[in-house]
Amino acid sequence: MNNIEQQNRREKWKAIVEDHNKSGLSQVDYCKKHSLSPSQFTYYRGLLAQKEAKVKTAGTFAQVKVNQQPSSPQINLTLPNGFQCTFPCDLNRTQIKELVEALLSC
Repeated sequence: MNNIEQQNRREKWKAIVEDHNKSGLSQVDYCKKHSLSPSQFTYYRGLLAQKEAKVKTAGTFAQVKVNQQPSSPQINLTLPNGFQCTFPCDLNRTQIKELVEALLSC
């Protein structure tokens, strides 16, 4: 059986299984009413359920690679006039004080 025939058969059985689900009949009664083989019905129902489960879980997990950049701590400063600046943490107190004084004088 080629791929097209397999696909057509699966589509046919998918429609049958969906119709059974809507019918409210037991599997045995549904198969009797529609002259279907119960074993074929069970086979295709299981096959379709497996395929649906694979589709639902496809893409659920994805490999993620994180490139962590070395962090450089910074000081973020917002002045009363709304001016904002960022400078490295490795400045000493005197340098920070001079920067803040210069910024406040603007």
